[in-house]
Amino acid sequence: MTKRIAAATLVSLILGFAMIGGAVYWQLESAKGSSSGSSAGADFADRPYTVEELAQYDGKDDNQCLVAVDGDVYLIEGFALWQMGEHLPSGGRARCGLDLTNVIDESPHGRSKLQLLKKVGTLE
Repeated sequence: MTKRIAAATLVSLILGFAMIGGAVYWQLESAKGSSSGSSAGADFADRPYTVEELAQYDGKDDNQCLVAVDGDVYLIEGFALWQMGEHLPSGGRARCGLDLTNVIDESPHGRSKLQLLKKVGTLE
């Protein structure tokens, strides 16, 4: 009986590490795709955006998704939690085309995800 418990524990640990490794790999690949100049991201030059221009990139109807934080504008692409112009876990508070400076600190990840995004400009 003790051997079965030990074997089950070992299998659970191996599967758990495999899942964590897969999640880390997926995040790294998503970041690499966002920052390597993919075809969608290549259209954006590092330039200033007005609030009105930012709003046009709402992530809907084949529009790209741009967000601003602390005066920097970022391209969001390749993240499953961003769909149809909205960050699904935020319940509508985080949407494409907006300045999210006041919203991002309320998220569980805070500003840590910004390093995974491609900076495409500044907010005027």
